[in-house]
Amino acid sequence: MGGVAWSRLSDKRHFFTMSSHAVWSGNGHTILYAPFVYKNVVGPEHFWNPDAVHAFFARHWSSSIYLALGYVVIINVMQRVMENRKPFSMRWILLLWNGTLAVFSMMGTWRFGLEFFNMLTTRPFTDSVCFSVDPSGPASFWACMFAFSKIAELGDTLFLVLRKRPVIFLHWYHHAVVLIYCWHSAVELTAAGRWFIWMNYFVHSIMYTYYAVVSTGVRLPKRLSMTVTALQTTQMLIGVVISVYVLFLKLNGAVCQQSFDNLAICFAIYASFLILFSKFFNTAYLVKREKITKIKSAEKAD
Repeated sequence: MGGVAWSRLSDKRHFFTMSSHAVWSGNGHTILYAPFVYKNVVGPEHFWNPDAVHAFFARHWSSSIYLALGYVVIINVMQRVMENRKPFSMRWILLLWNGTLAVFSMMGTWRFGLEFFNMLTTRPFTDSVCFSVDPSGPASFWACMFAFSKIAELGDTLFLVLRKRPVIFLHWYHHAVVLIYCWHSAVELTAAGRWFIWMNYFVHSIMYTYYAVVSTGVRLPKRLSMTVTALQTTQMLIGVVISVYVLFLKLNGAVCQQSFDNLAICFAIYASFLILFSKFFNTAYLVKREKITKIKSAEKAD
């Protein structure tokens, strides 16, 4: 469903290089992608139907906005309901929940990573942010699962509320806007999403494994939680850098599979995440450590 095109720009104005790409057309949309053939197709990947799924997102991506708004309202209502109630003990449910998301993220890291690292090792870097994954291949299946998983991850907040744990702005804001952006990106199969999806799968495979272990009552070194937050913050920084790079490419005439509207949303979200995660990291780890050090120094002086 589509042909093969060739793009190579390397004159004085265009000092970036791009290689061959294919074109997928369906549901009134055209997607430029980098062909990649998986050696094998695993499990549910056999049932992948790009036309049907793309049609779903093209028609219903805006539903994610209502889902996000409903999520925020429900969380606020539930917090009020739980005000005069005792917190629930959900140790084994949390273990199952976090363990399932950890395994899912590991699968995504592996399967989506095959295409991701092939792109990085066999093609110019610019291709990785300008040409999408093959809409008909397993990578698109995992991109789709990634978008749908953002609904499931809203459950993280539910468990916080039921256990009467604080729900900070960063937490619910992150869940809400990521859901909307992922569904918006699914319509055009944003090329730079290749980076965002794999990074998120990778970080979540570590994060949910950490949460699963902690949910059993095991106390892990604080350095591990610091590492998770540091990885998340690094992910946001890379997101900002890639967004700026894609804007530079498009302004210099490159044909990239990402609309200016999606790019603007992408930059705004990642920039806000970078600020919020950096602030959280500083408050949660650096400031507290500094206070503890001062207290210990004062005690020694006494």
